[in-house]
Amino acid sequence: LESYIYDSTATRHDMDSLAKKYLEYETTHFEDIAGKGKKQLTFNQIDIETAAHYAAEDADITFRLHQALWPKLQQTPSLAKLYSEIDLPLVPVLSRIERNGVKIDTQKLHTQGTEIAQALTQLEEQAYAEAGKTFNLSSTKQIQEIFFTEKNFPVVRKTPKGQPSTAEDVLETLAHEHDLILPRILLKHRGLSKLKSTYIDKLPEQVNATTGRVHTSYHQA
Repeated sequence: LESYIYDSTATRHDMDSLAKKYLEYETTHFEDIAGKGKKQLTFNQIDIETAAHYAAEDADITFRLHQALWPKLQQTPSLAKLYSEIDLPLVPVLSRIERNGVKIDTQKLHTQGTEIAQALTQLEEQAYAEAGKTFNLSSTKQIQEIFFTEKNFPVVRKTPKGQPSTAEDVLETLAHEHDLILPRILLKHRGLSKLKSTYIDKLPEQVNATTGRVHTSYHQA
């Protein structure tokens, strides 16, 4: 957090990166003691001496980074004030929000998921009728073939490889500026499909079995 306030344009604020930058110190990574991939050990499987050194190093480096960064913030009183009076007091607030979690109505999401699935099927049927054949609404190649070869829709923009783009903004242009029905159907289908796959279907999987809530993680930096 001190690092982010001191240099918000930096791309990395994790302990390992900051240790290299400010302390010229190479930390022990979890993979160094636990291995990688399918054979990676969990922390409770690591011998106590190795685990103790790893944990102690984290605490030590965190304190040393504070000693390096806090004087830098103090050189600019406005930054020190931002840290002390706004960002630092926010830490326990975010912690409580994470601990309390968010109540999710999984039954309602299930109902909405069913309704959206039906709407997607209807949109697919409309797209097939408009195109004059069945096709994969997620296939860029098939959409390009129908739009620009069979239907002769105007090419709004090309991809870096020289192919006609079917990106969302291109579909928006074709749907609204050229008043074409098929791009409008695809836009609705993409929107509902993303809503279903990203939120409606996934949120219930994130519910904690004990609390019945979704516990998120918030990052200030």
